[in-house]
Amino acid sequence: MPRPRPGPVGGFFYPLRGLRFLLRHPRLATYVAIPVAINTVLFSVFAWFAGSRFGRWLDAIVPQGEGWFWSVLYYLLGALFAVLLFLVIVYAFTLVGNLILAPFNDLLSEKVEWIYTGNRLEESFRLGPFVKDLARSFRAELGRMLFYGIGLLTILSLNLFPPIGTALYTVVMPVFTFFFLGWEYMDYPMERWHIPFSAKRAVVLRNGPTLVSFGAGAALLLIVPLLNLLAIPVCVAGGTLLFCDLRAAARLPAEALARASGPAPPAAHRSDP
Repeated sequence: MPRPRPGPVGGFFYPLRGLRFLLRHPRLATYVAIPVAINTVLFSVFAWFAGSRFGRWLDAIVPQGEGWFWSVLYYLLGALFAVLLFLVIVYAFTLVGNLILAPFNDLLSEKVEWIYTGNRLEESFRLGPFVKDLARSFRAELGRMLFYGIGLLTILSLNLFPPIGTALYTVVMPVFTFFFLGWEYMDYPMERWHIPFSAKRAVVLRNGPTLVSFGAGAALLLIVPLLNLLAIPVCVAGGTLLFCDLRAAARLPAEALARASGPAPPAAHRSDP
């Protein structure tokens, strides 16, 4: 079958491709079951905590008075607050979930890439390189957080210049969020191939529209109840498939492509989702 060509439109469907890939390879169920179980517990705790305090928080922030106007206003603002609170729960769940599940996500990403490309990254364990990798991963994560923080502050500052700045913020903020969400899930294979942060940054900037559409697809999964319990491993699989296809299409900068070349790739995928 022809190799998929990732792009601004196709990137959106990579979470779905990740789901199809996991369904077509039952041997990966072990690497998905534990994260899903942890996600279920984690999301239940977040939902219980927010739900048990929802009424108290609503009464504290919504003005109240006598008459039908205040009653309608209370319920309208309550509905808006519920939506905002749900989005906050999803964001916190994703942030904490990715942190807790990082080892499982990395292992799942490795198995997905192995099956998809037929290549296996063979490395024997040695303490020195392992410690060096941890330090490199920590520096890379700090670099990504700094990159995100600078961008976020810049975008937030647009609100200082209403109404044009506020309108720009409304458009730019979701794009920025989707971009970094896509980067989050494609970072697992890049980190495994020891791609330095400068090369990672070049990868995601060169493929920015594709990352934004992939992040939008991931965000859609994360906000759908029940489906969001599967979203993290599904998006990890989708991000790994996206990286493999970008590599196969020579859409990586020279340094990243050299790092991620590994063994000679086969003529075609052993399996295509």
